[in-house]
Amino acid sequence: MSATKKTRKKAGKKSSKKNQGKTRKSKSKSRSAVKKNAPKEKMFVLCNGKRIKNIKELADIMEDLEEHTFNYHVNQDSNDFATWVKDVFKDIELAEKITNAKDQKHMQIILYRHITHKTW
Repeated sequence: MSATKKTRKKAGKKSSKKNQGKTRKSKSKSRSAVKKNAPKEKMFVLCNGKRIKNIKELADIMEDLEEHTFNYHVNQDSNDFATWVKDVFKDIELAEKITNAKDQKHMQIILYRHITHKTW
């Protein structure tokens, strides 16, 4: 094998290691964003007074959320949950997905899928 081919092989290995490191870093950032709590002053406060501090809690609360409470926050004019996710957690991808949720069960599924995808 010539010296030129050896150099190319080594260079190729180095760049792939660098790329792997970048992928791992971005994944770990995504993981922390999913588990991250909103600052106290930016917690989501439902119209019934209950507070939500992170995306996991938002997904969990969809199970027992009364329909009128959900409809107060999600209607034709606005989606307060999507706005909160976008503004507080800076997760535009998730905000766009939950904006299109048809109902609270659908929103819960979207949220859990997102959480699962970001933590694996």
